[in-house]
Amino acid sequence: MNGTYPMDWLTGALLAVMPAGLLLAALPRAQATRHAALNTRNRVRWAALIALVAALAADLSFFLGARASLDLAGLPIPSMGFNLPFSIAVNTLTLALATLVSFVIVMIAQYSVQYLDGDPQQARFARLMAFTAGFFLLVVIAGNIGLFTLGIIATGFSLHRLLKFYGDRPKAVMAAHKKSIFSRTADICLVLATILIGHSVGSLQFDVISQFAKRTGSLPVSLQVAAWLIVGAMILKSAHFPFQGWLIQVMEAPTPVSALMHAGVVYSGAIIALRTSPLLVREPDALLFLGAVGLLTVVIASLVMTTQTTIKSMLAWSTTAQLGFMSLELGLGLFPLALLHLIGHSLYKAHAFLSSGSVTDQLRQVPPGGKKIPSMGFWMVAVALGVIISGGSAWIFGENPVRDPVWIALVVIVAVAVSQILVKSFQFDALADRIMALGVAASMGLLYLILHTLFVWGFAGDMAIPAESGTDAYLGLVVLSAVSFLLLSWLQGPGRAQLSQGLQMALFTHLYNGLYVDYWVDQFSHGFWSEKVGIELPRKNLALESMQSIARNQEDPTNSGGA
Repeated sequence: MNGTYPMDWLTGALLAVMPAGLLLAALPRAQATRHAALNTRNRVRWAALIALVAALAADLSFFLGARASLDLAGLPIPSMGFNLPFSIAVNTLTLALATLVSFVIVMIAQYSVQYLDGDPQQARFARLMAFTAGFFLLVVIAGNIGLFTLGIIATGFSLHRLLKFYGDRPKAVMAAHKKSIFSRTADICLVLATILIGHSVGSLQFDVISQFAKRTGSLPVSLQVAAWLIVGAMILKSAHFPFQGWLIQVMEAPTPVSALMHAGVVYSGAIIALRTSPLLVREPDALLFLGAVGLLTVVIASLVMTTQTTIKSMLAWSTTAQLGFMSLELGLGLFPLALLHLIGHSLYKAHAFLSSGSVTDQLRQVPPGGKKIPSMGFWMVAVALGVIISGGSAWIFGENPVRDPVWIALVVIVAVAVSQILVKSFQFDALADRIMALGVAASMGLLYLILHTLFVWGFAGDMAIPAESGTDAYLGLVVLSAVSFLLLSWLQGPGRAQLSQGLQMALFTHLYNGLYVDYWVDQFSHGFWSEKVGIELPRKNLALESMQSIARNQEDPTNSGGA
């Protein structure tokens, strides 16, 4: 549209309605009767629905031309040399995330009605959910890093109350305690990064930070430190290895809380990385470190996930793996792909947790004859076809992956996804079914690259392009990622059959216990305010006992005992 839209403030105002409605609905009422509890529940449901309607209306308003960011009164901080404004970012990234989060909140609010129907604490639960959702929506729409940080801190405190909703469950209390320690540390990192950015740039606005990072020559040391602090905060907020234990133990909380965590709040780290991507690409070492930690998390969480015996634990470890995968994409500078990953996985995880009972029934259905392990030859063909399909799809888009390291990374990631589909097709006996699986894999690979291209085009102004993607360190991370994914695929496929029974049992035991890292994290966390946890940790870890038992079995084959 030409000219200025007469109501260019409308989109920002609609976005502001989203958190405001939920926060108002969360305010307690004087009465505490059952009727008042039902009113609270319904009020939160309506507030969630209004937030979704406001998000859709904001999408339409933005499309019609109302694209001005909303800047309200700010809080001056003279000693720091900058202001803390209440500003709302109006751009495609904000609208995509706001629509996604509000939709997930509506799903969770509706599910909570039946899940906690008749619970005497339902009103309190509804208010805490509304507070958490409202503050997280504030995080999503924040136009500056100061408001973002305040929203993150408020979300963390309200979520802490939700995690301890069942205070008589020791694991839930410990999970909340561990998350509190990691979250407060991440909050400190974000506060320090905010101060450094405001002092160096003179503004906390994301768009001003972006412009400053793009036009400045050598990045000041203060901003380099700020970039590392943001990466550190993301690693802590996103439950990366070895800080993932609380995310696994959060299963003790009510299912709607798990859904809210795994489908939304846990992605706050990825959101700040997307918002500050123009700054992060100016400090490539910080991004590569994030990618390396993400890769380590993917490998460990993917292996541990295959050993879990409960559906919620599998979903939790799956979330950890996907968060690591997202960080790897961010570390490689594939910001549009990371956003696509975030949106798709958030919707999937919300559905998976809210239907965990039916998922359990599906997983218990073993195929006739049991699951078959693909042969080494079949696996190699699947990997080769994955590379051909992925590289061919890139060629269709006119890209030469060999000349562009970013496209090398993209082709590797898509090839892994495609080859996994082909490996799973080994379960089919009929040739027609395998050919159909090949068609699905090829279509998925092409669709993935199409969506990536659309996201690059649609979010070009909101996210950065990698500045130094051709460095040896970058290429090294790409190669290491490819080798790691091949190893994962091999271990989950033909590699398992080539391992001895004793080695399989040892790997299973170690992986089932998460490599025992969380035991030491528990010991460390228990040292902080142990009186608040109210849990006496065992003097000896049962996981270590299982290791010793396996060792004894390997030394004495006649011993029938074991872990």
